Amino acid sequence: MDEMTTLKNFRPDAPACDRARLVPGRQRLLDAAAAQRRRRRFWPRAGWKLAAAGAAAGVAVAAVLVAQVMPTNHTHRVEAEYATSPEPADGQWLYQKTLTRQSTLNFRDDLNPVPEKGAPAYAEFTQETWTQYGSGKTRRMLMQGGLDSVVGKAVAGSPKELRRKVQKLPSEPQLLLRSLSKIIRHGGDYERIAYTFSSADTIPFEVRISLFRALETIPGVVVRPQLVKDALGRPALAVHPTDDNSFTRQTHRREELLLDPKTYEYRGERTMMLAGGVIDSKVTTEETLISVSAVQRFAAAVDEPGVRP
Repeated sequence: MDEMTTLKNFRPDAPACDRARLVPGRQRLLDAAAAQRRRRRFWPRAGWKLAAAGAAAGVAVAAVLVAQVMPTNHTHRVEAEYATSPEPADGQWLYQKTLTRQSTLNFRDDLNPVPEKGAPAYAEFTQETWTQYGSGKTRRMLMQGGLDSVVGKAVAGSPKELRRKVQKLPSEPQLLLRSLSKIIRHGGDYERIAYTFSSADTIPFEVRISLFRALETIPGVVVRPQLVKDALGRPALAVHPTDDNSFTRQTHRREELLLDPKTYEYRGERTMMLAGGVIDSKVTTEETLISVSAVQRFAAAVDEPGVRP
């Protein structure tokens, strides 16, 4: 299937909304998303608030017995690996497109999102980014058109540096975790693996398997037995820390890493409001989807930001 066509034609029959009414909320969401991406470049997902919870919370999480689920045979080979291309030149740019399906709840604070009357249940936003292979400089397309200013390097270096470090990761889980801690020095084992999946432009299939195996050895990490869907409707594994952690207990929000169930390619992220959270002054009795993204990476690099492959 041509996923770009799917993205372009996503929900073509959705009713038009009153732009004047939705613009303020939309801008708040875009600003928050941009701030989150900026934080992620300098800290492995500042939204991974588990790191801030400290060692005590980590011990508490480790004490929880979590059933691990293995969705596929690690040794199997997929019939069609994703397209590959020659390694980009240092001056070339990697293109990435992200579709985010965001609830139109108006968040007064983390525990009290309020539905906007007359608004559709979800709004959809597309973010395009270009990252220079050799330097790690990043540009993004602004909502009104044109590119923003250059954003600095990521914590693990340029895509070139990260790609070469990831390719050398050992397959044994504990050795892999120790090696990764030397590449990404912030956060814990789960945060480092999640950052690797979301930031490395290319991860060999064998390394993806090793990263997934290592995830399973981390105390308090859950691989959900039921597949979920990313913002493009593609099936995905949802992986996340157990809900018994400081951030989730305080906010009733769970942040999930989404992976392809067969190839373990990075698919995006999902945020859920858990039962017991408060929406429009009412305590929720079931999980509520707050946002879900779908990330598309392209094998072909381009010569300058703003150009699409």
